Amino acid sequence: MKLSTRFFHTTQFKHSRRFGLGLFFLFALSILVQCIAVSQSDPLKQKFINKLSSIIDGADAVVGVAMKDLKTGEEISINADEIFPQASSIKIHILAELYRQAEQGKFHLSDVLSLPEKARVGGSGVLNELGQNSVSMSIRDYAVLMIVLSDNTATNALIDLVGMENVNKSLRALGATKTKLQRVMMDIKAAAEGRENIGTPKEVMMVLEKLYTGEIISKAASDDMLSILRNEKSGAIKAGLPPNVEVANKEGEVEGIRCDVGIVYLPQAPYLICVMTKLLAKDDDGPKIITEISRVAYSYFERKANSNQYGRRIPK
Repeated sequence: MKLSTRFFHTTQFKHSRRFGLGLFFLFALSILVQCIAVSQSDPLKQKFINKLSSIIDGADAVVGVAMKDLKTGEEISINADEIFPQASSIKIHILAELYRQAEQGKFHLSDVLSLPEKARVGGSGVLNELGQNSVSMSIRDYAVLMIVLSDNTATNALIDLVGMENVNKSLRALGATKTKLQRVMMDIKAAAEGRENIGTPKEVMMVLEKLYTGEIISKAASDDMLSILRNEKSGAIKAGLPPNVEVANKEGEVEGIRCDVGIVYLPQAPYLICVMTKLLAKDDDGPKIITEISRVAYSYFERKANSNQYGRRIPK
């Protein structure tokens, strides 16, 4: 009995091992077939993916990318589920929560708010340079400063207004479970303890798409948020585009980190692009990586948008 039981378990193990190896080879074969299919059916897309992979593999950093053609629904991603510190890119989600609460009637965006002194911090922005107890402006004005000048003091004032956990609760409701606001701006102690503001390219792209389609709150609120995000400002994504192409974006930068996420308003064919970097060998490398990815992405999406199914460019 003992011998036959041992024989049974040994035989079962061999069959299980063979079954597992078989599943592995089937999975590998399916990936290979998909790659061949992409190459055969869309050679330009395969060339684009190869270029992206070359940029990312050649970078002395960890890079994540998520993109989506808002007209066709085509998605392209590399390391899109990797978690990255967001730096100031997290401010998009604070903006969304601000407008959500305004829509719920908790306050009006036109309400005038005196600057809380505890919100004052250094870094980017201008509010910290203004006189003590002399700053009062509309809530929407704080939002504009938060996005356009990336004002950290304005951001902290708005976090205090809407509540950090409310931002995260709304993100979870959207399905962005890895994207989290965990500290105020310039809180180095919190960052050192691991309470970093984080997200993934895929989740941030999803939030931006819902903002573009008006699904986060109302269409009117979404359009007003996008009008703020579309304000002219420098950025690594913008640097990779022709000067006449508009972008609604938010950059982020802290030590070892560079991010830029947004919507590129390519005429007739807008697209989403979220590029995140971390563990940069040199901080200056981050914008170069993002700009190069933005440049090749625009080249790809623009040709797709302005050519027919046979590859002929359509005269304008």
